[in-house]
Amino acid sequence: MIDVGWICVGAVRAVYWLVMLVCNFLGYSPLWAQIAMKNRKMDNTRIRIPAHLAVCFTEEKLIDLNDVLELMDSCVATGIRQLSLYDPFGILVAQIEQIKQTCRLFNRVDLFSDGKSVHSNGLSNLQVNVLSRNMGKKALVEACKTLCLDDDQITVEKISKTLEDRFHLSDPDFLLQIGNVPTLCGYPPWNLRITEFLQSPRLPCSRRALDSCVEAFSHRDIRVGK
Repeated sequence: MIDVGWICVGAVRAVYWLVMLVCNFLGYSPLWAQIAMKNRKMDNTRIRIPAHLAVCFTEEKLIDLNDVLELMDSCVATGIRQLSLYDPFGILVAQIEQIKQTCRLFNRVDLFSDGKSVHSNGLSNLQVNVLSRNMGKKALVEACKTLCLDDDQITVEKISKTLEDRFHLSDPDFLLQIGNVPTLCGYPPWNLRITEFLQSPRLPCSRRALDSCVEAFSHRDIRVGK
């Protein structure tokens, strides 16, 4: 008596090996193999989470408040501690009250607008700084004018400290250029000395899209000189 079960198992195995032969002949890797290779690659790569993520919008049409709020949520889930949103068009600064209302629902999020505190929640999981065009060269000039009032020598460290204390500007580890225009639109130039850049056609607001950007950051060979 023919065992139908064994016949079915044999047929499945035959189809499986046939698919494998076809894939190898055409040069394609099966889906399970691609997943295994990706997981092995991720295991061999030490994932580095940028402590400070900056976003520079290069096109006005790509600025959407809902996407920005979703990005804030993804940053908290990923473990990013600081988020700078540079909007040279002034849209996000004009919507700062709406962002403030959302920050009240977040678990310990501090919000700044052009360096001024808008909302604080004590021990924060995320610091968000919404920056306008005024935080570019203008902020650097104001910081230098402040230092010129003292008789002490102006150094790189003092300028950086003044920018951070007065305008809450610090060096981002990773900057995303959102849009197809290869420009920084006047992003604060002093704070980009050790920053890694990545251009993206749209804001990676979802957790999955942000993880892909973080993975790309992890593969960078970052060497900070003395």
